[in-house]
Amino acid sequence: MRRGLGIPVLGLLACLWACERPFSVGTSQVAFSAAAVDTRTAFTAPEDDTYPVVWTAEDRSVLISLNGGTGVEASVTAATDGRSAHFKASFTDPGGACTFQALSPASAFEGLSEEGWRYAVPAEQTPSAKSVDPAAMVLCATSASFSALPSEVPLSFTHLTAYGRLTLLHAPADIRGVSLSFADGPALTIHTTVSDGIWFGIKPLEVGGQKLHLRIETGAGYFEKNVTFPAGRSFEAGQIARFSVDLADATFEPRSRSISVLAIGNSFSIDAMEYLYGYLRQAGYEDVFLGNLYIGGCSLQTHAGHLSSGAGAYEYRTNSNGSWSSSLSYSALDALSSRDWDIVTLQQASGFSGVADSFEPYLTQVIQTVRARCPGARLLWHQTWAYQRNSSHSDFGKYGCVQIRMYQAIVDAVRSQVLPRSEFSGVIPCGTAIQNLRTSFIGDTVTRDGYHMSYAVGRATTGLMWLKYLTGCPLEGIDPTPAGYSLSARQMAAMKEAVEQAYAAPLSVSVSTDPPALSWASPDASLREVLSGAGYDPSKYRELPYSLTYYAFYNSGSGSVLTSREGGSTANNLDEFAATQFFSREDIPVGSVLVLKSGYQYRPERWTRLSAATNPRPDQTKTQVFAVTDAWWSGTAYRAFNLSKAGNPHLSEAEMASLGSCFAIFVPVQ
Repeated sequence: MRRGLGIPVLGLLACLWACERPFSVGTSQVAFSAAAVDTRTAFTAPEDDTYPVVWTAEDRSVLISLNGGTGVEASVTAATDGRSAHFKASFTDPGGACTFQALSPASAFEGLSEEGWRYAVPAEQTPSAKSVDPAAMVLCATSASFSALPSEVPLSFTHLTAYGRLTLLHAPADIRGVSLSFADGPALTIHTTVSDGIWFGIKPLEVGGQKLHLRIETGAGYFEKNVTFPAGRSFEAGQIARFSVDLADATFEPRSRSISVLAIGNSFSIDAMEYLYGYLRQAGYEDVFLGNLYIGGCSLQTHAGHLSSGAGAYEYRTNSNGSWSSSLSYSALDALSSRDWDIVTLQQASGFSGVADSFEPYLTQVIQTVRARCPGARLLWHQTWAYQRNSSHSDFGKYGCVQIRMYQAIVDAVRSQVLPRSEFSGVIPCGTAIQNLRTSFIGDTVTRDGYHMSYAVGRATTGLMWLKYLTGCPLEGIDPTPAGYSLSARQMAAMKEAVEQAYAAPLSVSVSTDPPALSWASPDASLREVLSGAGYDPSKYRELPYSLTYYAFYNSGSGSVLTSREGGSTANNLDEFAATQFFSREDIPVGSVLVLKSGYQYRPERWTRLSAATNPRPDQTKTQVFAVTDAWWSGTAYRAFNLSKAGNPHLSEAEMASLGSCFAIFVPVQ
């Protein structure tokens, strides 16, 4: 867990003095102004290491007292640029010396004594993205002393409250509020839905060595954690204390002890749900009911047809006690109506999961039936995974037999067909979790047949992904080991990291912190400088992620079979090369830029069909910057790259690893 307080100081307002204008004894209106920069309400961009505060139209009234008497409320008029504000109030001329004291907002007032304002900071606060709740930003000012009642008074405000900015790490996605209880201080409830930069106001407080109890409310339940501040820390008036709390090891309490989940799926939902019952029980759920309407390879089109007809076409698998049981020839309509489901999930057949045109009109038809039968259920989309790189699945050809291309197609289909639909509450990103895991030392070994999940690592990872998405609960205390199997601590750490990464970034690959010794390309950052030096604007390009097989090469002149040490080859030049996966024109469109580090080379192999040899075979090139053209793709359906050092020397393991940083593919940003 990372802790610490960074405390940049808010600049106090410079005092302003005004000329005196005596009035006759009686009630007169006095105009007040706050004309300096650091005054009020929304923390903006830093200026000279301070965080200015500006006045806004939403500011509440200011309470103004004359000579310690009863306060008078004055409404605020803010300047357009927020740099100044004006307010007016009427006072009875005391016939002598006049000193004004002001408190903002007036709602904070509790009393006024010789020591100054007594004020309250609200126990419930609703901050904005840039600032604390205005009611929690309590400011005060004391004017110069006047010999008689003046007509104009400049005020210089200072802060009575201190400010905190809390960031929650490994936070749940659906935060509904955060409560903070200081051991020797107040208890605050912050109404917020964010995890990064949660503002709050507090009276100045010494917290060094003190405990803070946090309770985070979500849709699924409550997260709790105690943290201890380092010695010497404090919340000081007018200063911002930044600190973070890691919730990875927080305790989780379900909002309800019962949960029911129905999947309208196929064998991929069987994989994902196989161990889910046990994981939910570990998370604190006592009454768990899982259902899976299963037809092997079932597509949205088939589901729509069976839901329309009510046909008893499904194997209905249920689990309410830790064991799965099956009922054959079951109607999906009967399953939907059998109970008040908390959650219903939908998915596309794996082979069509990245074919956006295959979703409609069937997805709409399925949604309409589910909503009619289960109006109170939370509807989720199950994002399935790309096949293993050497998969023999007949649908792999839809994606050129390229794993990363299939994954990206799945993501694109989710973006275009699922996310725009308001009926869905979210997407369970199993496909991203598996792709993340493939960047770890576990590699591309998580299926049992090229597409179904392996019984231990694969099914456990997808089950953890469902648990994490359905509940948001911390994974640290969950043991994912299936009965009859064993998982090492290193495997479990990689699996949980892949799931946490997918939870945080569900539609993009996150590379593991425990990668394989050799396999995942990480292009050197200097290649962006090469791109820029060649006259290209790096902000208009994104790096295309790609995997590498080390000690391997293609020879498109003899076909598309990869010659590799992994595949059992003993060719004496294997230690010269690493090979990428296949790419299509859609992956590397015209206008892309290939960038190579000096001292390296690549051969851009090409094929018209993956099953056929291509002649002539492209030459190796040391060109550092190459712009992809129509001519480069002419007569070519697929490309792959053999990477090597210039001159093709034999490489040590460390030198082989360097090939993963020597080459980058920059694709235009759409």
